[in-house]
Amino acid sequence: MHTSDDREAIRSALVAGAREDSRITGAALTGSASVGAEDKWSDIDLAFGIDNAQPLSAALADWTDRMYRDHRAHHHFDVRTGTWIYPVFLLENGLQVTSLSCLRVSSARAPTFRLLFGSAVERPQVHRHRPRI
Repeated sequence: MHTSDDREAIRSALVAGAREDSRITGAALTGSASVGAEDKWSDIDLAFGIDNAQPLSAALADWTDRMYRDHRAHHHFDVRTGTWIYPVFLLENGLQVTSLSCLRVSSARAPTFRLLFGSAVERPQVHRHRPRI
């Protein structure tokens, strides 16, 4: 089982790696952490912008290798929507790294997008409504 310290250490390592990767033009914190609403069950949600001159497939392959090598991923799958790709990694300690999103231009899609470095393209935000039960 992971702890909040484990989650923060992995998130910090991923952001540091993104800053060092010349293909990455920006990174954003997304999900519950971006609005101060993390709890003990929260996963890691990050979005990375990839330079248009770089092959997206190479960046995805390298970051997938990093997740298995450095963070002990057990399994992953990719969710695609439009130009966004959301690789979802399930780690050995039970932590899920969701939305290690790779896209061509960093752009906010929801209110839960906090830019960490780089610049973002302003877009209309998508507000999802949850059904009331």
